[in-house]
Amino acid sequence: MNQEQIRTFLLIVIILTLVVIYLVYVLISFFFMHQFKHKIVTALASINVLLYQKYETLDMSAHFLFTQGYENPKLIEFDSKNQFKNYKSVEAKELEGIYNDSEAIYMIVKSVVANLKTSDDLKTITGYLNTIDQLNIKYFETIQLYNTYVVGYNYWRNLFFTKWIKVLFKKEEIDTIK
Repeated sequence: MNQEQIRTFLLIVIILTLVVIYLVYVLISFFFMHQFKHKIVTALASINVLLYQKYETLDMSAHFLFTQGYENPKLIEFDSKNQFKNYKSVEAKELEGIYNDSEAIYMIVKSVVANLKTSDDLKTITGYLNTIDQLNIKYFETIQLYNTYVVGYNYWRNLFFTKWIKVLFKKEEIDTIK
Protein backbone atom coordinates (compact mmCIF):
# COMPACT_ATOMS: atom_id res chain seq x y z
CA MET A 1 0.00 0.00 0.00
CA ASN A 2 1.21 3.41 -0.76
CA GLN A 3 0.97 6.49 1.41
CA GLU A 4 -2.17 7.84 -0.31
CA GLN A 5 -4.12 4.62 0.21
CA ILE A 6 -3.19 4.51 3.89
CA ARG A 7 -4.42 8.11 4.36
CA THR A 8 -7.66 7.30 2.57
CA PHE A 9 -8.16 4.18 4.65
CA LEU A 10 -7.49 6.08 7.90
CA LEU A 11 -9.87 8.84 6.85
CA ILE A 12 -12.61 6.29 6.13
CA VAL A 13 -12.00 4.59 9.50
CA ILE A 14 -12.16 7.93 11.33
CA ILE A 15 -15.35 8.96 9.53
CA LEU A 16 -16.98 5.58 10.18
CA THR A 17 -15.96 5.75 13.84
CA LEU A 18 -17.51 9.21 14.18
CA VAL A 19 -20.71 8.03 12.46
CA VAL A 20 -20.94 5.00 14.78
CA ILE A 21 -20.33 7.19 17.84
CA TYR A 22 -23.03 9.60 16.66
CA LEU A 23 -25.49 6.74 16.06
CA VAL A 24 -24.81 5.32 19.51
CA TYR A 25 -25.34 8.82 20.94
CA VAL A 26 -28.70 9.07 19.13
CA LEU A 27 -29.76 5.60 20.25
CA ILE A 28 -28.86 6.34 23.86
CA SER A 29 -30.87 9.57 23.78
CA PHE A 30 -33.89 7.73 22.34
CA PHE A 31 -33.52 5.02 24.97
CA PHE A 32 -33.56 7.53 27.82
CA MET A 33 -36.46 9.40 26.24
CA HIS A 34 -38.39 6.14 26.08
CA GLN A 35 -37.58 5.36 29.74
CA PHE A 36 -38.71 8.80 30.90
CA LYS A 37 -41.84 8.66 28.74
CA HIS A 38 -42.82 5.37 30.36
CA LYS A 39 -42.30 6.90 33.83
CA ILE A 40 -44.36 9.95 32.81
CA VAL A 41 -47.27 7.78 31.67
CA THR A 42 -47.12 5.75 34.89
CA ALA A 43 -47.00 8.87 37.08
CA LEU A 44 -49.93 10.42 35.20
CA ALA A 45 -51.97 7.25 35.73
CA SER A 46 -51.12 7.37 39.46
CA ILE A 47 -52.20 11.01 39.66
CA ASN A 48 -55.50 10.13 37.99
CA VAL A 49 -56.12 7.35 40.50
CA LEU A 50 -55.32 9.65 43.42
CA LEU A 51 -57.76 12.27 42.13
CA TYR A 52 -60.44 9.62 41.67
CA GLN A 53 -59.89 8.38 45.23
CA LYS A 54 -60.10 11.93 46.52
CA TYR A 55 -63.40 12.55 44.72
CA GLU A 56 -64.70 9.21 45.95
CA THR A 57 -63.82 10.11 49.55
CA LEU A 58 -65.34 13.58 49.10
CA ASP A 59 -68.51 11.92 47.84
CA MET A 60 -68.63 9.60 50.85
CA SER A 61 -68.09 12.50 53.25
CA ALA A 62 -70.76 14.62 51.51
CA HIS A 63 -73.19 11.69 51.66
CA PHE A 64 -72.39 11.16 55.34
CA LEU A 65 -73.07 14.82 56.07
CA PHE A 66 -76.45 14.58 54.27
CA THR A 67 -77.45 11.59 56.35
CA GLN A 68 -76.60 13.57 59.48
CA GLY A 69 -78.88 16.40 58.36
CA TYR A 70 -76.25 18.91 57.26
CA GLU A 71 -77.40 20.27 53.94
CA ASN A 72 -75.24 22.67 52.03
CA PRO A 73 -76.32 23.77 48.51
CA LYS A 74 -72.84 23.30 47.07
CA LEU A 75 -72.52 19.84 48.59
CA ILE A 76 -75.95 18.92 47.22
CA GLU A 77 -74.83 20.13 43.78
CA PHE A 78 -71.60 18.13 44.09
CA ASP A 79 -73.49 15.01 45.16
CA SER A 80 -75.89 15.31 42.22
CA LYS A 81 -73.08 15.47 39.66
CA ASN A 82 -71.71 12.20 38.35
CA GLN A 83 -68.80 13.90 36.65
CA PHE A 84 -66.08 12.43 38.87
CA LYS A 85 -67.81 9.48 40.45
CA ASN A 86 -66.72 7.13 37.68
CA TYR A 87 -63.03 6.77 36.97
CA LYS A 88 -61.83 8.53 33.86
CA SER A 89 -58.34 9.41 32.79
CA VAL A 90 -57.55 13.12 32.72
CA GLU A 91 -54.88 14.82 30.64
CA ALA A 92 -52.03 16.57 32.47
CA LYS A 93 -53.11 20.04 31.38
CA GLU A 94 -56.57 19.53 32.94
CA LEU A 95 -55.30 18.32 36.33
CA GLU A 96 -54.84 21.73 37.93
CA GLY A 97 -58.45 22.75 37.32
CA ILE A 98 -59.85 19.44 38.51
CA TYR A 99 -57.67 19.50 41.61
CA ASN A 100 -58.79 23.07 42.39
CA ASP A 101 -62.45 22.00 42.04
CA SER A 102 -61.85 19.16 44.49
CA GLU A 103 -60.21 21.53 46.94
CA ALA A 104 -63.22 23.86 46.78
CA ILE A 105 -65.51 20.97 47.75
CA TYR A 106 -63.02 19.89 50.42
CA MET A 107 -63.08 23.36 51.97
CA ILE A 108 -66.89 23.27 52.07
CA VAL A 109 -66.81 19.87 53.80
CA LYS A 110 -64.28 21.19 56.31
CA SER A 111 -66.41 24.26 57.02
CA VAL A 112 -69.46 22.05 57.65
CA VAL A 113 -67.39 19.76 59.88
CA ALA A 114 -66.33 22.77 61.95
CA ASN A 115 -69.98 23.11 62.97
CA LEU A 116 -70.52 19.45 63.95
CA LYS A 117 -71.43 18.92 67.58
CA THR A 118 -71.66 15.20 68.32
CA SER A 119 -68.46 13.22 68.78
CA ASP A 120 -69.63 10.16 66.82
CA ASP A 121 -70.19 12.25 63.74
CA LEU A 122 -66.85 13.90 64.26
CA LYS A 123 -64.95 10.60 64.40
CA THR A 124 -66.37 9.34 61.12
CA ILE A 125 -65.93 12.55 59.17
CA THR A 126 -62.45 13.09 60.65
CA GLY A 127 -61.46 9.75 59.15
CA TYR A 128 -62.61 10.97 55.74
CA LEU A 129 -60.74 14.25 56.15
CA ASN A 130 -57.55 12.45 57.18
CA THR A 131 -57.84 10.22 54.13
CA ILE A 132 -58.21 13.26 51.89
CA ASP A 133 -55.18 14.90 53.52
CA GLN A 134 -53.12 11.76 52.88
CA LEU A 135 -54.31 11.64 49.27
CA ASN A 136 -53.31 15.30 48.85
CA ILE A 137 -49.82 14.53 50.15
CA LYS A 138 -49.48 11.59 47.74
CA TYR A 139 -50.86 13.77 44.93
CA PHE A 140 -48.18 16.43 45.45
CA GLU A 141 -45.42 13.84 45.76
CA THR A 142 -46.51 12.20 42.52
CA ILE A 143 -46.75 15.59 40.78
CA GLN A 144 -43.14 16.26 41.81
CA LEU A 145 -42.06 12.90 40.41
CA TYR A 146 -44.01 13.53 37.21
CA ASN A 147 -42.35 16.94 36.76
CA THR A 148 -38.92 15.42 37.40
CA TYR A 149 -39.53 12.81 34.72
CA VAL A 150 -40.72 15.53 32.33
CA VAL A 151 -37.51 17.49 32.89
CA GLY A 152 -35.48 14.33 32.18
CA TYR A 153 -37.49 13.59 29.03
CA ASN A 154 -37.14 17.15 27.75
CA TYR A 155 -33.41 17.12 28.49
CA TRP A 156 -32.85 14.07 26.31
CA ARG A 157 -35.21 15.42 23.67
CA ASN A 158 -33.35 18.73 23.43
CA LEU A 159 -29.80 17.40 23.20
CA PHE A 160 -27.93 19.72 20.89
CA PHE A 161 -26.78 17.25 18.24
CA THR A 162 -29.88 15.07 18.16
CA LYS A 163 -32.76 17.52 18.48
CA TRP A 164 -33.30 17.65 14.71
CA ILE A 165 -33.83 13.87 14.62
CA LYS A 166 -36.45 14.07 17.37
CA VAL A 167 -38.23 16.84 15.48
CA LEU A 168 -38.32 14.56 12.42
CA PHE A 169 -39.85 11.79 14.56
CA LYS A 170 -42.33 14.30 16.04
CA LYS A 171 -41.13 13.86 19.61
CA GLU A 172 -42.76 16.90 21.18
CA GLU A 173 -41.75 18.54 24.43
CA ILE A 174 -43.93 17.72 27.42
CA ASP A 175 -45.10 20.40 29.84
CA THR A 176 -44.86 20.09 33.59
CA ILE A 177 -47.89 20.21 35.86
CA LYS A 178 -48.20 23.36 37.91
